[in-house]
Amino acid sequence: MSDTKTILVTGASGLIGTPLCAALRARGHTVRTLSRSDRGDFKWDVAADTMDTSAVDGVDAIVHLAGESIAQRWTESVKVRIMKSRVDSTRLLVDAALEQSEKPIYIGASGISFYGIDRDDVVDESSETGQGFLAEVAREWEGAAQPLEATGVRCAYMRTGIVLSAKGGALAKMLTPFKLGVGGRIGDGQQMMSWISLEDLVQAYVFAVENDALTGPVNAVAPEAVSNADFTKTLGKVLGRPTIFPLPTQVVKALFGDMGKETVLSNLAVLPGQLIEHNFQWQHATIEKALQASL
Repeated sequence: MSDTKTILVTGASGLIGTPLCAALRARGHTVRTLSRSDRGDFKWDVAADTMDTSAVDGVDAIVHLAGESIAQRWTESVKVRIMKSRVDSTRLLVDAALEQSEKPIYIGASGISFYGIDRDDVVDESSETGQGFLAEVAREWEGAAQPLEATGVRCAYMRTGIVLSAKGGALAKMLTPFKLGVGGRIGDGQQMMSWISLEDLVQAYVFAVENDALTGPVNAVAPEAVSNADFTKTLGKVLGRPTIFPLPTQVVKALFGDMGKETVLSNLAVLPGQLIEHNFQWQHATIEKALQASL
């Protein structure tokens, strides 16, 4: 293990932030939290472009998880909030970090949506960006940290796939219909899903904080993507329920609009090249193990 660090975490009360803070503390690190509410150690208001910059004083690392939820219908105003919440918050953190004599490393959340909506090829960290709103968000989000990276500071961008947890995210939303026996594949089921268990994602963030060799884009996914049909079949097996009620593509588009097209209907097989290269150990490397652990 590397030397213990003082780490500032945003989004610390969220699905990923809560177990991540606990894991970092268990490793001996000191954790500070930055929040919109009084629950955090320090406060900021991204919409008002204000932040208690003393939050960054003396920290060794910033882990930035905060951002407007993507899981909602994308009106134009919602899309603006999704973008600004990520880009403007990153700029606030980077500006504060640049004022430090010893600048902290930056570990920022991002998404595999960087690679677009529909890719026939398997992509890794060297692959070009793709099309779509979320791809644009990922580019701008990562790009907002470039002034810090340009000074020679290590910056890592955790391009995350579907996070499997019964406590929140996509899997939690699927559970009710599947438990009732009315779940099924989405669309034709052939679209590839790149996923990671919540436990493995938390450990990937810890790994990124502690390992100086991990820099630039990091695909935070399990080693093997699965088709939606295989995911559906495995989820039904784990729950002991039938999976015979497909959700047609047109219904997804009608219910969720572009959000559905760029999330549950997206086709991305993503390889975690950096994590493999640096010998990261997954606890749940197969979809069945991940679902069993999550449920």
